[in-house]
Amino acid sequence: MRIGVRISSDRVVGVFVRDDGNYGMHFVDSGDAEAADALFRGLRRYASDSGFVQDEEISSICFDVSAVLRREETTPVSVVRIAPRPPIDPQHELGNGRAHADVFTAVHIAGGHTTLGEEIVPLDAEALRDFASTAARGGRYVVTSVGALVNTAHELAAGRILMEHAEPQSVAYSHSFSNSSFAVRERTAVLNSALVPFAESLATSLALAAEAQVPDARLYVTTNDGGRMPLSRLSSTPVHSMYAGQASELIGAAALSNLEDGAVIVADGPRSFHGEILAGVPAVVPQRQRRGEDTLATQSAKVLPVTEFLVGGQAKPPTVVAAEGAPRLVPHLWLRASRRADVDLRALGAACAPLADWVTQVVTVGSAVEMDQALAAAEARATARLVAFGAAPSEVRIIESGVAATAYENPRVVSVRVRALAGQTVGSMLRVGEYDVAL
Repeated sequence: MRIGVRISSDRVVGVFVRDDGNYGMHFVDSGDAEAADALFRGLRRYASDSGFVQDEEISSICFDVSAVLRREETTPVSVVRIAPRPPIDPQHELGNGRAHADVFTAVHIAGGHTTLGEEIVPLDAEALRDFASTAARGGRYVVTSVGALVNTAHELAAGRILMEHAEPQSVAYSHSFSNSSFAVRERTAVLNSALVPFAESLATSLALAAEAQVPDARLYVTTNDGGRMPLSRLSSTPVHSMYAGQASELIGAAALSNLEDGAVIVADGPRSFHGEILAGVPAVVPQRQRRGEDTLATQSAKVLPVTEFLVGGQAKPPTVVAAEGAPRLVPHLWLRASRRADVDLRALGAACAPLADWVTQVVTVGSAVEMDQALAAAEARATARLVAFGAAPSEVRIIESGVAATAYENPRVVSVRVRALAGQTVGSMLRVGEYDVAL
């Protein structure tokens, strides 16, 4: 049996999915209590009131924490930018997006690599030591270097200097986030660094609360692409779970509709949205980009507002699922939901979400054979990760695998992109009745 838990500021909702496809929901109002305490009481209520834990072992608990993740405001982030030269003018210094509100200061250090991984100029280690020696103790740092996706040497060397001389609280590296843009990687690392302190505390609280009730269950957290990853990774990369809510709802709607492929509309009043399910998971975009927000390097479900143009342009009508307690009609379009959810869609999606992992890396290849070898190595790496997450090797399936050119001037530099899933397909997970089309 799998359990999905949606955590919000005023309620903790849990949905269980049994191996035979039956499912149900329990919730507890958290009020002013901490989320972990509310979760503990909710799990205890499952055991004492429903009794379902007595006849079927709970194999996993997956949390959706996108509604409660928050930045740590008291310790600002300092950015170390490694590039051949500083920006030409102040307009290139910092973006005005929300992620950069966390930046306290930025220091420019000479260094960087080309797209082939060759050093442009040596790292100015002496200048960085001088900065680190005078910086405030206990700060958080983000290190970004030109060419770090191909050669991480300067970022790692800068991190070692900061650890030795600045006594930092943490050091984050932009090459941990895959994007060809120096600025996008930096923004993502800055935001992630600001989320980490709270995410660490939250992950620990959730683990302790769950272990007290279900000590043998594997613990996971939902991700922005509609999958799940081990709860332990929330402490290091919370940005990959910050926007998981709508992706989880898409998974929940697909599960209720026994849908493996097709367009889905979640009808929930003014927040209704549209998404596409492919091979049992949401279609994704390689970076999150919304109007008025900074672009972030995180694989995210492609969700769009429901418009007449979007719906009318599809050859096959989308599947419309009304959220729990929501009207069946989609506002302003008169689309009627084929099913109304009888449980919380986000918690259901957390329970049904598959294990997922991405391998996205920039590599240098000299022939088609080397390209195939790089792709095979990436697929093997993704498979190994999912097995480490708790999947059986036979359950792993590669649903996306490809190579794309990246550098304008050098065809030898390519981007490898692999998406792997594991677990039961979402379309066959639930036992549901026929669609009810009555208003």
